[in-house]
Amino acid sequence: MKECLIIDAVRTPRARRKGKFLSVHPVDLLTYPLNAIKERNQIPLEEVDDVVIGCVTQTDEQGWCVGRAGVLAAGWPYTVSATTVNRLCGSGQQATNFGALGIKSGIQNLVVTGGVEHMTRVPMFSDCGGETSPMLKSHYPDLVHQGLAAELMCEEFKISREELDKFAYESHMKAKAAQDEGRFSKSLIPVPYVDEEGNSHTLDYDDNVRPDTSMEALSALKPVFKEDGLITAGNASAIVDGAAALLLASEEKAKELNLKPRAKIISIANVGSDPKIMLTGPVPASKKALASAGLSIEQIDLWEINEAFAPVPIYVMRELELDPAKVNVNGGGISLGHPLGATGAMLIGTALDELERTGGRYALITMCIGLGMGIATVIEKV
Repeated sequence: MKECLIIDAVRTPRARRKGKFLSVHPVDLLTYPLNAIKERNQIPLEEVDDVVIGCVTQTDEQGWCVGRAGVLAAGWPYTVSATTVNRLCGSGQQATNFGALGIKSGIQNLVVTGGVEHMTRVPMFSDCGGETSPMLKSHYPDLVHQGLAAELMCEEFKISREELDKFAYESHMKAKAAQDEGRFSKSLIPVPYVDEEGNSHTLDYDDNVRPDTSMEALSALKPVFKEDGLITAGNASAIVDGAAALLLASEEKAKELNLKPRAKIISIANVGSDPKIMLTGPVPASKKALASAGLSIEQIDLWEINEAFAPVPIYVMRELELDPAKVNVNGGGISLGHPLGATGAMLIGTALDELERTGGRYALITMCIGLGMGIATVIEKV
């Protein structure tokens, strides 16, 4: 099996829903990381074997194969193919794992991967409708949506409201520190936008972070999904818009094009998990990826566990007995936001930046996924 090298990883800022990216079409949003990959690495576009883009809500402006539309809108040659994948919240990570599979198999040598989700212009669940499958209901009559699944996690694993809010508060504080220290600057691509008055601006930071929040403010928020529940807007991921891209290459192609690798993807994994409680998949996915890589939990220097809801990383840290100092060190979905199909690609890039900043060697990126799945990727800095 061949090595899959990560040459580069970039992303747009995450913009609050109904905020700064309101004027930016989702396809156009995707062009910014795509063209940043092209310009930063001076790749001959005719050499790109494929572009694989994750997107969850593939309807309206994100329909009609948003990955292919993004390639064409970016002005790339029409000979560059592209596809769009949907593994729900794991879509951007799955797109990158698919790219890695193509390179590791020897079939492909240069692949661009990533994700896009404009949750303002194409709202979450706007692609859902109609009757639930009778056959699905016959097997799983008590399926619930993600918010109630998060409530079930809190009940099943005895996670308190105070734990949830404390985790959320710390997410914002870590994100603020990361922004203050410029930790995202290596991979962040500014995006121009037009405000409601028609004035032009550029967004160059994640604008959802709330540095002034407090435990008191978070604890005062009312539950969203259940009258007596624990999940609030404060301890769930923020709804934001964003896009990301990575450049993957084989060793041979990297040498041929004089591309300097930053890391390599050493293992990937995906699993199914209980679809009712839905959000426990990161634990078995992480174990599977570690086994494939021949690594122990202790050897991982950095963990990125998507903060879809605060109980998810809390549960994963408990089950795997992780050192909290290694987990989501620059914040996560609660503070920075979770642009669905783009998040996984963003997390891989964030993990890579942090490995380079701290001198770490291994990072594991994992996400929970709707309908009960988990996904994981292990990268090694080179």
